[in-house]
Amino acid sequence: MYTSLFLAATIPLALGQTTGQFQPKPGYFPATGDDTIAGGIFCIPQSDLPKYTANTPAGATGSESPKGTGAVTSGSGPYPAAMVSDSSLPNHTIYAPKTPPSGNQPMPFISWANGACMTDGSQYRNLLTEIASYGYIIAANGPPTSSKGGQSKVQDSRDSIEWAIKNSASSKYGNIDTSKIASAGHSCGGLEAMSVGYHDSRVKLMMLFDIAIFMDEKRYLLGELRSPVAWFVGGAKDMGFVNSEKDYALLPSGLPAYWASLDTGHGGTFSATNGGKFGKAAVAYLQWQFRGNTTAKAICQDAKAPASLASDNWNVTYKNW
Repeated sequence: MYTSLFLAATIPLALGQTTGQFQPKPGYFPATGDDTIAGGIFCIPQSDLPKYTANTPAGATGSESPKGTGAVTSGSGPYPAAMVSDSSLPNHTIYAPKTPPSGNQPMPFISWANGACMTDGSQYRNLLTEIASYGYIIAANGPPTSSKGGQSKVQDSRDSIEWAIKNSASSKYGNIDTSKIASAGHSCGGLEAMSVGYHDSRVKLMMLFDIAIFMDEKRYLLGELRSPVAWFVGGAKDMGFVNSEKDYALLPSGLPAYWASLDTGHGGTFSATNGGKFGKAAVAYLQWQFRGNTTAKAICQDAKAPASLASDNWNVTYKNW
């Protein structure tokens, strides 16, 4: 089921109305990243998708693609995690440690938007459970059983951030550290994550998986980003590969950025046990950024470090760190 979501792109990255859609114009910067289409101002409408993806279909795979769907676990981290629903945040799915870490340890928060901007909060269960098991609270768009229909919009991710802030001191999941908020997502969800982080100072990291801006005409908006951006893409067969190289080069001078590529095509390794190599990379990056973990930093930056991403066949570059 998971793989078919990508073989169908076919399932559009940005299905939505076009009336009132954001129209890029150099010098015009909307106040927020909201748009009438899924994915927000950095995304594209369904009708435009074929001309941007003809040579990089969503179903293409690579040498590092999983051979099948991996087992569901509680993650490999020190805090076994679970996927749950919570009536205080409807139409979302929470991933969190089953038992809050001792000592009231603060846990960063991640808003997650799914591929195709679908509203199935269980779609990335293996990946998100793995991240949560290292002491993170994650809210994915959509309930945990199936899609609620339609696609997510920027406000859906923003709702989860506002929920985290409101419940930070009294959360049953533990101490939510709202000074460390990341917006993240795959494919259309990655562009939603960038649209969420645009002009929102609460978002301290943006993480885009297998995606980047399609339209050259929208790249001037990158100049408005103020938080570090990371791309984890799937090599030359991934529709996000070339565009992420363009976006990386056009970020504001001095803005920290990280770029890593693994030969998987657009589907990454999310369906593998614990999210596979994408899961390991995401955890290492977050532990480096939000916890200042020097071992995790070396894994991300130093090709010669034990268990480095480079030793896992990732091609890595970074700047301003």
